[in-house]
Amino acid sequence: MITYKTLLNLIVMAGLMLSGLQAYATSISEDAIETESLRITMKDDGTGYIQGKLCDKCKMLTVPVTAQTKAFDKNIQVPLKQAAGRVGKPATIFINMDHTRVTRIAW
Repeated sequence: MITYKTLLNLIVMAGLMLSGLQAYATSISEDAIETESLRITMKDDGTGYIQGKLCDKCKMLTVPVTAQTKAFDKNIQVPLKQAAGRVGKPATIFINMDHTRVTRIAW
């Protein structure tokens, strides 16, 4: 038998969990560039930039690549320097629109 106090604690915990999930989901604002020909420039320190468009009629963006940028080959994380070898090849670039930086590169 569940007591009133236990039920109230469960409701409060569920509310806190849901509000935390909502805050997480709304705190990440990403957009993606799908390109047939990756345009990336990287330095030895792992920083650099990617150029691309969010849509055909959109202006060209130059977005920084930082040490926090992740790279994925078939959904498996790989060293970021492998992205530099993808110049001219298809890739999807995810951009954090709040901080205007590349968060991940996938192919």
